[in-house]
Amino acid sequence: MRHDPPEHWKAITGPSGWFHIWCPPSWQVQVFEGVTHIMLPEQAGIVSLRCIWGDPPALDDSIEFDRLFPRRRKMRRIHPLRLAQPSAGWDGEAVLDPPLKWWRRWFTRSKWHRWKAWSIEWPSMMLLVTFVERGDRPHDPETATLVRMVLNTMEAPDMIADPPQLFAARALKLARDKFPLLECEQTGEFQLRLGKSNVNLFNFYRSYVQSPDRFENILLPALTTVVQVQEWGEDQTTPSLDSVRDRIMPMLYPEKVWKQNFPNFVGEPWVANLMILYVVDEAQAYWYIRNELLEKWNLTAEQLHELALSNLDRYFDEHPSEMMLTGQEDGPKLLMPHKPDAYNTSRLLSQSFHEKVRDVLGNEFAVGLPNRDFFVALSTDAPDMLKHIRDRVREDFSQMDHPLTDKLLLVSQDGVSELP
Repeated sequence: MRHDPPEHWKAITGPSGWFHIWCPPSWQVQVFEGVTHIMLPEQAGIVSLRCIWGDPPALDDSIEFDRLFPRRRKMRRIHPLRLAQPSAGWDGEAVLDPPLKWWRRWFTRSKWHRWKAWSIEWPSMMLLVTFVERGDRPHDPETATLVRMVLNTMEAPDMIADPPQLFAARALKLARDKFPLLECEQTGEFQLRLGKSNVNLFNFYRSYVQSPDRFENILLPALTTVVQVQEWGEDQTTPSLDSVRDRIMPMLYPEKVWKQNFPNFVGEPWVANLMILYVVDEAQAYWYIRNELLEKWNLTAEQLHELALSNLDRYFDEHPSEMMLTGQEDGPKLLMPHKPDAYNTSRLLSQSFHEKVRDVLGNEFAVGLPNRDFFVALSTDAPDMLKHIRDRVREDFSQMDHPLTDKLLLVSQDGVSELP
């Protein structure tokens, strides 16, 4: 059965929450193309965890060793891991360098690396784990034992989220079942075309990963809104300025996503690779202002920006947001909104909001904006706390829906800039 990790070990969550594992705090983690790599200190070795979907073969046949370790020797079976799920293990030695030209083999000595591999019957998938030791140092049995201890902390979530490709297929089926009169197809990268509209599934998938049991509750309201918008007349899609003037609001957005998907939306560059876009706030949703509307309204981008900031300040005067303040009186303090709001991070555009925060945190303060609905502000005189918050912002950025940036910002008398 799973071993409880030591209290000081750090928790790691695999892509889309497919597994949880604990390791010593000095071990470093990287995720590349869906594979979780855990690097041991001093380059002693790498543990890699990969999820395989579909109908996997039996445990004994689940690892393609000819592809994984083409040049191998001394291969043998080893004890399985002590987990709730069945597993099978092997170890051996392998040459990991790419094949050499035949004439170079005469002058090059092969470097053999010790390796271990396990396949685990994980819920809804097969989990493949490899541990490869550094090839130019003696075998360290204590390191191999520690790796096994780490792997034995692994556990599965209560419910496994589908991978993106299966999620997209389910989304397509849901759209066709609920709106059979509209043409629907999967297009582009992780998108659906429903009628005349494109639906980007990225943010919905991030929400779904946090709550896999709420698939329809997360997706269906958005699809319904898309269908309703297509039924709008010209008065709703190209309204007069007077009819929406008081509901124009600023919205922060990642520059990369704006360039790829929505270049026709009015946008102004900000800091940390973010853009300021502008929306019209409706009762249950909002829609982005397009460049063509500015021409119709005879409005410049600067005038639109000033109008949006004025509405933003009035919005929070009429809907005061409760803030949480933590920390000691003479120590570092953290300030964050008590409840999510679509315009929470937009408040960083407001000078009057800067002044209010300065009264609490001082003339200079750092801000993390992992997603649209949340921010954390903290005083800059606590380097250890800044490092902790930076790590937490990066983690939340990778998991929250409506992600903005994994960087910290600095707010000073000179304005807002990226914190080095």
